[in-house]
Amino acid sequence: MKKIVEGCELQEDCPFFREAKDMGEETDAGAFFTIYCRGPKEDDCAIKSVADELGWDVVPDNMMPNGNPIPGTGGEEEWPDEVKKRVGP
Repeated sequence: MKKIVEGCELQEDCPFFREAKDMGEETDAGAFFTIYCRGPKEDDCAIKSVADELGWDVVPDNMMPNGNPIPGTGGEEEWPDEVKKRVGP
């Protein structure tokens, strides 16, 4: 029997996945979760990219898959400089 896994293969390690999975699609984080974690933009995830290049220990807990902070969690001021450079403009 084929096992069907819903969502990104990195979901166990990803702080965003753990936070956003229970948010409704009407929230920004919930919408990004649907598009990136369980949808067509999974390969464009900034969290995956940062984790692959720099390691999970520097992935900010409040980073969304598009590289921005989750609204209402503060900004990216506390993020390590290497993360800011990786996801910056």
